[in-house]
Amino acid sequence: MKKSHRIFILALALLLILSYIPWYFSSLVLYPSVNCKKEHHVYCETPKEIGLDFENVTIETPSGLQLESWYMPSGNSKKGVIFVHGHGGMKNEGLRFANSLHKAGFNLLALDLRRNAGSFASMGFYESEDLISAIDFMLNEKKLESVGLFGFSMGAATSILTMEKDKRVKAGLFSSGYASAIDVMSESAKRDFGIPYFPLIPIVHQVLNLRGDMKFETIVPENKIGNISPRPICIFHCNQDNYVDISHAERLFNAAKEPKEKWIPVCTKHEQIWNTNKEEAEKRAVSFFKKNL
Repeated sequence: MKKSHRIFILALALLLILSYIPWYFSSLVLYPSVNCKKEHHVYCETPKEIGLDFENVTIETPSGLQLESWYMPSGNSKKGVIFVHGHGGMKNEGLRFANSLHKAGFNLLALDLRRNAGSFASMGFYESEDLISAIDFMLNEKKLESVGLFGFSMGAATSILTMEKDKRVKAGLFSSGYASAIDVMSESAKRDFGIPYFPLIPIVHQVLNLRGDMKFETIVPENKIGNISPRPICIFHCNQDNYVDISHAERLFNAAKEPKEKWIPVCTKHEQIWNTNKEEAEKRAVSFFKKNL
């Protein structure tokens, strides 16, 4: 084979790698498989599974998405908590904490984000629109007087970005969240696929911006969390989280201003703090919202 032919083949192979891999990784971000796993989420049915009455409600976003969610009323209480699920998750994700918070007197909304309404996931960029619509629902339709956010993983990042923008939110509990979407994506690519940051991740970044019509580089909760003060925040994170490294929690906490709390229990599975520390997790979540809503 002539040298020129070999160079052409190598160049073609390189081009295929530099186009296919970014497309593949951007698809993982934008179109994650949505599922519920009993060993992770525990409750994969409706709130009836944990003995709670609920209403099927539809939250409509300004872009016309219909977010099919669950509202769990609590008597005459005027306080509410919105559960915000993670990437590839569903509204059931917060049910692990639902019974304890409901018994403490909080109305609960288990929100389904846009990926579950036929759109794509954006790691918090567009999900903030979903969450602001849910806040509108709680305050305007349900006539609540005080609302807090309880976000998990991507839902934690979304809650930080939303709370920074929407001053109506009184308190935020952020569980297993990330400080930067690009950083957590880069860490995942290296850990799970052995792919270094350069040159592929910058290309993935640009592909995400084009396919999602967004600015992925702006999804940096670390840069926003400090603006939430003087409203209180709390961070939960496993000390050996196997997906979002503990350094993300440290960065978020360091960037946050008072009043702030954190709890770093001994656990290893991402977003399974409740699974391994049920009583303490519920106690701390209830205490945080009772004190601040």
